[in-house]
Amino acid sequence: MSIVEKKLSSFDNDNSIVEKLDADELTDFYKILTMCELLLSKYESRKFTYQNMKKFVGILDSTIESLEMMNGKIDELTISADFSMKKIKEFESEFLHSKTDS
Repeated sequence: MSIVEKKLSSFDNDNSIVEKLDADELTDFYKILTMCELLLSKYESRKFTYQNMKKFVGILDSTIESLEMMNGKIDELTISADFSMKKIKEFESEFLHSKTDS
């Protein structure tokens, strides 16, 4: 890697890199670019898969958040309903108790 860096840093202007390479260097450079292109093509589907999986995980996360929020609201309603039922039973008991006293 350091040899490549030295060679590239020896060029003053990036536009003149190709002009200063000899035929063998250009051939090797072309081979490297071809290999890079093949590797990128090979793993591009994984990038696509990663992006789709990331979206899927996002959907699952938002669904879980919604379910947790709904669960919290259901818990609140259950507590409220229990409280209301106790109040109704108290009124019923008081009503029945007041009728027997009369």
